[in-house]
Amino acid sequence: MNASGNGKNKKAKKESPTDWINNMSANKVIGDAQRILKTAVDVLEEEIAAGIVAAKKLEKKVINVDEVRSTDPGELMSRVRRDVHDAVDIFLDAVTALTNHFSNLTSTVTKTQEAGITKKYETNIAVVKTDSASKAGENITLSILLTNDNPDQQMPVKLLKPDLINQKGNKILSRYIQIEPGAFVLAPSGKKEVLIKIRIPLTCKPGIYSGLLLDSQNPELRTIVTIDVQ
Repeated sequence: MNASGNGKNKKAKKESPTDWINNMSANKVIGDAQRILKTAVDVLEEEIAAGIVAAKKLEKKVINVDEVRSTDPGELMSRVRRDVHDAVDIFLDAVTALTNHFSNLTSTVTKTQEAGITKKYETNIAVVKTDSASKAGENITLSILLTNDNPDQQMPVKLLKPDLINQKGNKILSRYIQIEPGAFVLAPSGKKEVLIKIRIPLTCKPGIYSGLLLDSQNPELRTIVTIDVQ
């Protein structure tokens, strides 16, 4: 079922720190962490390799390497030499595994976000609003057109009136709203115009008021109702 109505885009608002945090991309954060970690591993590996080469050159200048290794081939120093190499390999393997884990996690987050974006685009929320500003005490009427996309089955509809709230928390309560008709049955592939009549209270303060019109029979049917009171 679809709902359509007249709507206008709102002006872009300056993004607050809270909005920036909420809109932060997990994929970007994890991707940046993975790149930093990989760079650190590469630098560490290069530094270790350079240190080993320098140590070998220095060792050959001050120690008779062949003599030392031939006189004590299986004793403590040989074991220490092998253990140090093993320890370095284990450390680098562990860091590499961690880097791979970040890569897999980045891929998982990307797929999850792509699935979420696809799902969001599949759900259409209609917006119906007045063409011009209204004043306190006025009566206004908005209209929406509901369509049953099922060609074989009728669709019952029961609309729930919302409270309209502005950016400062002021409300136009649902008792000032009438929906005509509020409950009906849509024939297969049928259409129905619904009128939303709003009586703006005399005490209503200026602001842009919005609310979500819901259908208790069809959770996917949602329409944003917006009016501008000056």
